[in-house]
Amino acid sequence: MSSLSNGHAVSCFPTSLVASVAEALDDGTRFEIGLIGSEGLLGWPSVLSFAPEPQTAIVQLGGGSALAIPTEALIDACSASETLHIAMLRFAHAFSVQMSLTIVANLRDGIEQRLARWLLMLHDRIDGDAMAITHGELAGALHVRRASITDALHVLEGERMLRCTRGQITVRDRAALTEIAGACYGPAETRYRMLIGDFGKS
Repeated sequence: MSSLSNGHAVSCFPTSLVASVAEALDDGTRFEIGLIGSEGLLGWPSVLSFAPEPQTAIVQLGGGSALAIPTEALIDACSASETLHIAMLRFAHAFSVQMSLTIVANLRDGIEQRLARWLLMLHDRIDGDAMAITHGELAGALHVRRASITDALHVLEGERMLRCTRGQITVRDRAALTEIAGACYGPAETRYRMLIGDFGKS
């Protein structure tokens, strides 16, 4: 896993890249608050403020590619095209729903529920069912102990929802995983489909 920042200059449209948006506190603690793949834009705050806004993201699943555009050029394009600006605002709205549900999940749900939700969100953004991710990376994403992730994965694997091998997790029963994830998975994805178009594996 690696981190990237679009700084004050560049916004990115992932093509095969999946990244988690992160917020850092003054003490250096970093919290991952949502996922963006080929459905969205890293750097979306700039289209809200019409000023370059920094955004830090953590690359998931071993990497991938993205198309980059100078943030000022994206702002100019949104100024020139109401249609483009509306599309960007719709994505920002859908992502804000995802962030809100991440907050709710972190406050209310247990580790198994939060893990199931995060894995479903990753699964939505890849081809196939296998995800190259480690227990440590999942622990960092959910801000919990690695041992807690290992225990939760054992439970989900024991119920035949997942198959876990070294450095890889494969989704076997998405419907059961969705049931475990509960109410915090689904509304953001539905909102995206309503506002923008087809998305995910549901």
